Amino acid sequence: MQQLILLIFLLTCLRCESVQAEEHRATLLGNPATRFAPPLVTPEDLRSRFRDETLKPDIASILNQWGWRGDLKDLHQAALTNEITEVSIPVGERMPFMSSRHGGRPVCLRNVLWAGREPIAAYAFTFVSKGRRYRCVTPKPCSNFFLEDLGAPTLVLACETPATVLVGRTVSLRLSVQNTGDALEPLVTVNLPIPDGALFLNPTQGPRPSPGRLTWKITDLAPNATKLLGADFTVPHPGQVSFTPTGQGLLSEPIQSACSTEIVGIPAILLEVVDLEDPIEVGKEVTYDIKVTNQGSAVGTNVRMVCTLPECQEFVAGEGDTAVTAQGRTITMASLPSLAPKAVASWQVVVKALDAADARFKVELSSDQFEKPIPEDESTQQY
Repeated sequence: MQQLILLIFLLTCLRCESVQAEEHRATLLGNPATRFAPPLVTPEDLRSRFRDETLKPDIASILNQWGWRGDLKDLHQAALTNEITEVSIPVGERMPFMSSRHGGRPVCLRNVLWAGREPIAAYAFTFVSKGRRYRCVTPKPCSNFFLEDLGAPTLVLACETPATVLVGRTVSLRLSVQNTGDALEPLVTVNLPIPDGALFLNPTQGPRPSPGRLTWKITDLAPNATKLLGADFTVPHPGQVSFTPTGQGLLSEPIQSACSTEIVGIPAILLEVVDLEDPIEVGKEVTYDIKVTNQGSAVGTNVRMVCTLPECQEFVAGEGDTAVTAQGRTITMASLPSLAPKAVASWQVVVKALDAADARFKVELSSDQFEKPIPEDESTQQY
């Protein structure tokens, strides 16, 4: 008789605890004495099993015996609302466990091998609980369900920018989001706060800009897959700019990263030397006005100057933003520790005309930002 088919998954399984390492071979399904619940004909039948209040304690018992760490509410909710598909359990398939009964009690059969002659028709649905994906499979002849752990996604976020970039040049930010877990992550949202002073360059491409931040959406990030993201910025002022992206998946834990770039100014010094009177009569004094302007975007440091007088001139006095000293025909301005961008420093040097000549007052400027001195000279007609 066909109903007596029924060997079911191991007649020797009296207690799940005593056979954890033992293989269970199943060749026929549907024995009323051992099936978990009545057979299934439609997907609605499956939903009704999980809706049945009398079966809920038995379902909980099976999963407790299995050692499942998920939330029963997630399973029951998914059974009532998620899509149910038809699947086939092939001959030779090994199942992690399967619900059954012994003397009416719910029992968990572990390590079950389907050894029948044909594949088993079953219903299945997937769900998520406590960050892991599962598939619940229930053979139609017996309602003996089991869960397959489909794994959990694990995300890693990396942030990369150049170590240094000149003011006004493009800062290229590159992000990578990798799924190092063993399950697909359906949706990852990556947010990047835009640092103060940084300007996002391509607002019509790539991420979605919003006030103060950029947002990317990554769908269906498979295990071992990596998604590369990017954005370009400019920063108008020297200093360090820091990026602190964060990410959140539907199933995975939040992620974050950080990277920074030093925005380096461009040095540019203008040296101007002007005689305040020209021509000058021999025996009279002439004042040279010396101005140093930082036209660049980098701070000038250790700015120093040396002036050289021609033989037809004699040093009288000097003053300015740093001390002025003279030794013979060499005049030295004490070092200026720093000169901010767009700032101006000035000195005045007074000399006496000794002889008629085309006198050339020479100045050389040096700073930490320039390998070679910057020369400038001013011609004064002495008569």
